[in-house]
Amino acid sequence: MNKLGRNKKYVVLLIDIFICTLVYAFSYIIADDKFNLTYLQQFSFYIPFIIANVLFICVFLIFDIYNIIWSYINVKELFNIIIACLISTGIFVIIVYLFELHIRLRSCLLFAATFTLSVVLSRSAYYLLRHSLFKYKNIVKKRLLIIGGGEACNILLREIWQNKRNEFLPIGIVDDEKVKQGRNILGVKILGNTKQIKQIVEAHEVESIIFCIINISDKKRKEILDLCMEACSDVKIIPGVYNSLVPVNGNGIFPKLKNVTMEDLLFRDSINVLENQDISYIKDKIVMVTGGGGSIGSELCMQIAKLNPNMLIICDIYENNVYSLEQKLKRQYAEKLNLVIEIASVRDNKKIDLLIKNYKPHVIFHAAAHKHVPLMESNPEEAVKNNVEGTLNIVSLAQKYEVEKFVLISTDKAVKPTNVMGATKRVCEKIVLAASLKSKKTVFSAVRFGNVLGSNGSVIPLFKEQLEMGGPLTVTHPEVTRYFMTIPEAVSLVITAGQLAKGGEIFVLDMGTPVKIKDLAENLIKLAGKVPYRDIDIKYIGLRPGEKLYEELLVDTQVLAKTMYDKIFIDKFEEINNTQLQSDIKELIDFAKENDYIKVKEKLKTIVPEYTERKNN
Repeated sequence: MNKLGRNKKYVVLLIDIFICTLVYAFSYIIADDKFNLTYLQQFSFYIPFIIANVLFICVFLIFDIYNIIWSYINVKELFNIIIACLISTGIFVIIVYLFELHIRLRSCLLFAATFTLSVVLSRSAYYLLRHSLFKYKNIVKKRLLIIGGGEACNILLREIWQNKRNEFLPIGIVDDEKVKQGRNILGVKILGNTKQIKQIVEAHEVESIIFCIINISDKKRKEILDLCMEACSDVKIIPGVYNSLVPVNGNGIFPKLKNVTMEDLLFRDSINVLENQDISYIKDKIVMVTGGGGSIGSELCMQIAKLNPNMLIICDIYENNVYSLEQKLKRQYAEKLNLVIEIASVRDNKKIDLLIKNYKPHVIFHAAAHKHVPLMESNPEEAVKNNVEGTLNIVSLAQKYEVEKFVLISTDKAVKPTNVMGATKRVCEKIVLAASLKSKKTVFSAVRFGNVLGSNGSVIPLFKEQLEMGGPLTVTHPEVTRYFMTIPEAVSLVITAGQLAKGGEIFVLDMGTPVKIKDLAENLIKLAGKVPYRDIDIKYIGLRPGEKLYEELLVDTQVLAKTMYDKIFIDKFEEINNTQLQSDIKELIDFAKENDYIKVKEKLKTIVPEYTERKNN
């Protein structure tokens, strides 16, 4: 097969010689009214023919015509073939005229026109036969609707027509530009705009949709994808980068198409503040991440690894997650990354002291914490031991060993907390702020953000488990809302906060519009190709202890200070009575070690006056 492929250009050359022969004889006979069979016995009859063949072969070789793959021929290549034909036949006419060869001038002109037309038609005929007639009849095609009539659509359609084994049969395109309505792209008609998606799907029995718009805001994309998900169960989306659409090594576009994910259905534009940023405080530095095996911690490690640290120290008490992360980092970076894994708890002050003393990290990201709201409501002493005491340990040691930068991972639940977890994280913020006031060497800061999609504590994994079991999906309340971001976005913010930090800041991300958990559940059911409330039910089970119906607004532009990034703000600076705070925290930790959960909650309310315990049925 490969040998045949390599020899195709010689087959094409022989076909062109055959065409030249027929066209030459045809032109000679038609244009010369004195032609008779005795001409065929004269050598002078063949001289122009030999010259014509030599000329077009030389010119075609110069224009690299025989290295064109007929299956992928396009307008530009056809234009090059026409130019080569005109040049070769033009030179032929000049030679005939100058040397008065045995052929009439009008025969030459007819030859020039007919030869050019014949060569172009031969290429075009092969292309049409290959892509229109010689189909794989045993492949069942899905009726496809394409969203977006731009360049990405053009590339996709070319791939569909050229890749005979693809599973799609394009039946129409949807585009919001009025000037495109009713027109065609590569033979596929634009049937209407995005508001008509459902009607078009029903009218044309669409089985699949490919979202094919690249330059669009995430909010607008989400709106259109919602319409697609309502109309069709099989929705795919092209990659977001134009260059990634270009077929490479014959693999084409189709392996790169991805299913619509929950991230695609967020209500706000995604943010990646790390793009094109010089994160100097990590490059060639020793970086430690506590809680490195968790959802946020592991993504922190993955993004830090890209920033060329001198050493990355991953610290976590749960060895299974850390082991998986270690293998992933080794596969991706091998010897390029100086990686250290330490199994330790931030509660163990002596062990953490030993680690920081030995490795001397320049930067510490503190992500280790208990974050599950209902579990911490019933185990408040454990939340204090891990969150408060663990943070106090590592903050004190960062000061002791003069770590350059310390970044605490906080939460939106620390804002006017109604649960133990949020209250303990608010205490952690106070510890960091107090340390910043008296620290001369270490720059302390915190980063506060909302829920992250797909994390261990997120509702999405629970929904997926329930979906696999056939439902129902359980939602606490039909009106419960949360702010959401993706894990990469959250980590991008954390790393950037470290770059911006001067000391004592609590960085806050503008997370846009809150999302109803009910809508997340419905979208997840649609992503699975099911119909909410018909195929999979949604059950409302009531708010859990400590849970809010609505999260507090994270960003109030009248209170928060702006940064150089549109979506990142700084909470107002807070005065901390360090002596009183240290005394209160000592009592709090003592109560926790005595497992006196009543006194733990009472002391939390003393340290965090805005903490209002909420009990839900």
